[in-house]
Amino acid sequence: MLDHEAINSYAPLKPANGRMRAIMDDIFGQNLDQNLWIPAAMPYYGDARSGAPLTKALIFSSWSMVPDAVAALLSYEAERRMGVGESGRRYFEQHRLRPLQFRQDQGRLVGLRALMLIYPSPALAELADPLAVFSETETALSQEGMRAAISDRLKPAVEALSKEAVSQPDANSAEWAAPAVIDDLLGARSRVWLEAPHGMRALASEDAFQDHVAELAAAVKAHDIGASSADLSDLLVDVALGSPAVCALRALKRIAPELSWDDPRLLSGAAEVAWSFRALFNQHDAVALLRRDTDDHYWRRVLVYCSEHNLQAVLDEYAHYLVDAEGLGARPPEERAMGVARAMAQALAIRPSQIDVDDVHVDGETLSISKFQMRGRFAMRLADYKDEDGAVARLGGVRDAFNSPFRPFILATTSVGQEGLDFHPYCYRVYHWNLPGNPVDLEQREGRVHRFKGHAVRLNLAERQAAVVRGSGKAPDDPWKLMFERARSEAPIDSDIIPYWIYEGSVRIERRVPMLPFSREVARLAWLKRSLTVYRLAFGQPRQDDLIDYLQNLAGEGMEASLLSDLQIRLEPDLSDKSRR
Repeated sequence: MLDHEAINSYAPLKPANGRMRAIMDDIFGQNLDQNLWIPAAMPYYGDARSGAPLTKALIFSSWSMVPDAVAALLSYEAERRMGVGESGRRYFEQHRLRPLQFRQDQGRLVGLRALMLIYPSPALAELADPLAVFSETETALSQEGMRAAISDRLKPAVEALSKEAVSQPDANSAEWAAPAVIDDLLGARSRVWLEAPHGMRALASEDAFQDHVAELAAAVKAHDIGASSADLSDLLVDVALGSPAVCALRALKRIAPELSWDDPRLLSGAAEVAWSFRALFNQHDAVALLRRDTDDHYWRRVLVYCSEHNLQAVLDEYAHYLVDAEGLGARPPEERAMGVARAMAQALAIRPSQIDVDDVHVDGETLSISKFQMRGRFAMRLADYKDEDGAVARLGGVRDAFNSPFRPFILATTSVGQEGLDFHPYCYRVYHWNLPGNPVDLEQREGRVHRFKGHAVRLNLAERQAAVVRGSGKAPDDPWKLMFERARSEAPIDSDIIPYWIYEGSVRIERRVPMLPFSREVARLAWLKRSLTVYRLAFGQPRQDDLIDYLQNLAGEGMEASLLSDLQIRLEPDLSDKSRR
């Protein structure tokens, strides 16, 4: 029922289904497709959040076909809106070569500037930390304000470059080496890591990449930055705020503060994360999004995009979550850092799925069925799948990617995702394509996003506790750990339920049911909500709005609300004097 020719030219496709239309209106109404990651719950700078915060979506269906249809159609529409549709499939055919490549062209190294995305500079990470600026400023900073503050912090490094670095007016510009040269001038040990076979060279074995690293090492040894341009300071600000390697280095240092900034294990972990970011920014849809309406070099567009979208705050929040998710809290700092780095790199490296579509044709009295493929990256099905190259990727990889701030933003599943799996880290919205048969299944579905330190919890925590970090005068090792500790100290009872599972604020777990008007599901939803309230009430954990409605109905039938208290199974600890004795 899909028009293959229209898909080939990236023409708009009508949803042709009420449920699909409702979901698409929700998802694309918030311009979620214009983001490569979910925004940070506590951004360090930029415009104040307006409207509901962006979150991922978990879609449950009883029909096996729905997850594939959701993944194919939503991913297609996202790519079309990201700018790919202007030239259709021809875009893919003409841009087979990824823009962030380390290769040689007639003996010339053409990816040297992309090294600024991969090389984790300890000096820039420490000197120009946006969290440090955030913690020293009591009022919210715009992006321009943060850039000005970072520029001031980098003045000693720029002065060291102007005094000590070799700058040759007639030479080719080698500003791509400036961050590494600064490290060497300021005494960081990163040059040893850069030259070691188990250091940056270990990222890839291709000769072209090895030659790029050797060229960088040679420039550092000679302190050679070639012809210096007037915008060197602006470039260093872009690298400090937007280089995936530098941002990853800071994020790993937050959760392993015992290690030094130039510890080889931190540097290797940060470079591994940055290498996976390279794969993300080489995706065709990302290229189309970043290159739209600009003629800047692509490597510079990547730096600017990461800076504009608060990549540092995103990775700091993600690293804090991964320490718990990977069970690394009690591990030595080097194992903690490497474990978090590996988890980040794996989530970033997920490839688009290949979704087979049956193309049915009627030719006279003959019925023929051929196949074509669609991509799933913006939205995916929770299942094993084949990627674009035909390799099999496992369900666990899809789950881990969904539990990261990166794509997929939509996860569609049948009952396979209903029990025993967590999808809460960046999702507080659940869609019920079909309603389940009983309230227990409804609770199981929604329980996937109502978990420890979930997205809704962290958004509310940042809303209420950001002042603990902002204007405190000193950047904490881990801002999220500090905010959770403060929130727990203010909790009315000494329990892990608050603030780790429940923390009130403007964001709540959302249940969305794209029902057809006047269908049987309208009455069924009302029944399920009443039944679910009773189910939750028995365990002393009702949703307040549902509980009030239910109690009002009972009161109307002559039952006193006070009689319900004796029927509750209370899960919180008993803090009475009797229990203490």
